[in-house]
Amino acid sequence: SGINAEYEEGYVMDRSASRKESLLKFIESIEEKEIINRERRSEHTESQPCHNLPPINPLIMPEMAKRVERTSKDLTMMLAWLEKEMQGMSAHTIQFVDAHSRAVDDISETTDRSVKEMYSLLSKASTIQKDLVKVEMMSSHLKSINKYLERLDNTLGAVKVPSATPAPPK
Repeated sequence: SGINAEYEEGYVMDRSASRKESLLKFIESIEEKEIINRERRSEHTESQPCHNLPPINPLIMPEMAKRVERTSKDLTMMLAWLEKEMQGMSAHTIQFVDAHSRAVDDISETTDRSVKEMYSLLSKASTIQKDLVKVEMMSSHLKSINKYLERLDNTLGAVKVPSATPAPPK
């Protein structure tokens, strides 16, 4: 197999042409031959009468016309039914989209309200926390005062103070 290899029926690859160009020319020649063969086959089949089909009976033509008309009416009715069903589906789709839109709007409003209430609650909790710090400080002061009062009471209880009233005779 050399550069001048013969591919098919007289087609010779040209040495000066690139391999790609040569292959394209080869494919074009095959396509041309196929077109010519198809044309010959179609001429051959057109020239011969078709022996496979039986002759048409003229007595069945009115029945065929009735069936075609009935089929046409059935198709018209079916198309009308399909149109009605599609319109119904479209109406339902619009209702569903509207309901979905309202639900999304309601959820959005509820979420906004919840977020605002949460921030309000956090603000109140922060205020309560600050107030609790003050209460804890007051509690600590009260405990300290109670401790001092207990010491004072213990100290005063240990000291005997003479009473101003004489003691009753025994």
